Formats: sequence, structure tokens, C-alpha cells
Amino acid sequence: MGWHCKNWTMGAILVSSLAFAGKKEMEEEGRLLLDRAVQLSDIRAAGAPAFRLKADLKVIHEGSIIEGTYTETWLSRGRWRKETTLGELHRTVVADGQSLWTLGDISQSVTAIGELGFPIDRLAAAGEFWKADKIEDREIGSLPARCIETKAHSQGSRSALCFAKDRGLLLAKAVPTEVQDKMVERSCEYRDYQEFNGKTFPRQILCFDSLKPVFGETILELKVTPSPDPAIFTPPVGATQSTNCQGVINPPTPSYTPDPEVTRRETPKSPVDIELLVQADGKTSDLKVVKSIDEAFDQAAVKAVQKWRFKPATCDGVPLAYHIHVWVSFHLY
Repeated sequence: MGWHCKNWTMGAILVSSLAFAGKKEMEEEGRLLLDRAVQLSDIRAAGAPAFRLKADLKVIHEGSIIEGTYTETWLSRGRWRKETTLGELHRTVVADGQSLWTLGDISQSVTAIGELGFPIDRLAAAGEFWKADKIEDREIGSLPARCIETKAHSQGSRSALCFAKDRGLLLAKAVPTEVQDKMVERSCEYRDYQEFNGKTFPRQILCFDSLKPVFGETILELKVTPSPDPAIFTPPVGATQSTNCQGVINPPTPSYTPDPEVTRRETPKSPVDIELLVQADGKTSDLKVVKSIDEAFDQAAVKAVQKWRFKPATCDGVPLAYHIHVWVSFHLY
């Protein structure tokens, strides 16, 4: 008798008849499509003017709608502040130079929370992941689009990006995501593009898990703020400090993941969801149970993950601490 646990997996679920081109030609076209979209919409590019962005957001979970707000004040890649409220929860993140301070209890595992503010610069930083393996023409909301798909991931599925054929704006993204121990296709659509200071920015983002709505963001305000109050970049009292990476981040990857030990002979229907910090040396800390099973399985999962080791995240090749969340599943065998 024993239990087997696993962390996250990546895949994709997009299947269609594709027009094939030479491998190098496809990779080059895919890179140009991605670079063009970033150039058009990246309001956080080096040298861009300071801005303030305010948005309403909604997260749909198990049939309930949780409403919130998002506010971002951006001065440069090395100095910005983001505040998020979601129901009764609140999270503040402040960057100043190489330091990053985080205060609050909104988990990064919240459905599609990473879409807030349309961080298209992250796509450029993850260019190797988005290397095109297949390309085809499609329609996204009746708009002609050129779509790239990545190579098949570990479970044989793919991720995709779709760009407007006329202007090159990003219209949709699809990435397989593990939700409650199941792989689903999380797709996001970017709508209502409007001009802002030489860029073109989506005023609405809608995300779906297997075609069911799970997230929405609507921009209320986006304006240039030449001289934001320096006081807002003061680290919040009680915040956790980490590294503000201004280059290319490679997330941590597991290298040693021993199974949990539990004496009960049963297999829970859902995994334990744990948020943690992977230190620059690959060890784990600051473990927090985000979704519980019960005390016995929660404790077994935490004790196991405390022993896990990772190849740490890097910023331009330099190891750094990085927050992630993992699912620990229990399977009796």
C-alpha cells in the first residue's frame, strides 16, 4: 500500500487540420507574429511613459462570481505597484529596483489571475516556449486570424496563440491547465482594443476553462501619469521580500519529489493545493495550503513538499526565489 503524488503538468488540447510549412519558416513566422504583437501592445516596454491602470475583475468559481478590482501604477520595469482585491482578499506587490515586496492573501493559483493588466511582455520573455511548430488560418470571433501552435507537451497536447491577420494584435491564447487534478484548456480572448500613447491595448479580457467562463477583466481607466507619488513605492509593512527580475525568468523545475506518507486506506477525489516559495538554492519554504482535503492529508502533503527539491528559477541565468503552487494527489496502490 502506498500513495503517489504529482505536481503540475503542461499540455494543450487544440486539434485541427493545419497547413504545414518548413520547420524553420514556421518558427520564423511565429517569432515575427509574436514580436509584432508585443511591439503593438506592450505599454511596459523600456522607455515607455508612466501610467496608471484601473480595472474591474470577476472570477467565476463553482458557479459563484467573485468581484474585485485591480490597480497598477507603473513607472518603469524597476519601479511599479500593483494592488488587487478579490472579495474580502487583498494583495499588494511593490517593485523598486532589484527588490520585490509582496503582502496579501490572494493566491497566484486563483483562476487566470496572471492575466490582470495584460502582461504581454511575458510572452516575449517566454519566446522559446512559444516556438511555432504548426501554423494555420482561423477565425476568432469572426475575425481572420493567424494562429501558431507549439510542439506537443508531455501529455501530447499543445498551446496556441492567435493574431489578427490585418494588424497583428493578439486575439487569443490557449494553454492547457491542471484544475482539480484534471487537464483543461484555458483559453483567453483579448477584445476591444483601443489606442493608448502609441500602443494598442485591450480593454477587455475573457478567459474560459473548457469553454466555461472563469475570468473577466474590464479596463476602467488607463492614463499617463508623469509624476506618480514616490511614497506609493514604499514597501508595505509586513511584506515578504524577493527579487524583481527585469530580464528573462525561467521558472523552477522539480528534481526530487518524494511521495507523501499517510496511514489511511483511501483515495481522495481532489488534490491538496499548496502555494510555496522555491528558494534560490532549490529548497522549499513558506508553504500554505490553498485548497484542503482534511488535516491528515493536508499535513502529509505539506511534509512531503517540504522535502521536495527544485532546480531553482533563474533571471537571466541567475538563481532567484520564486513563488509557485503545486497539487499533491493521493492514489492508493
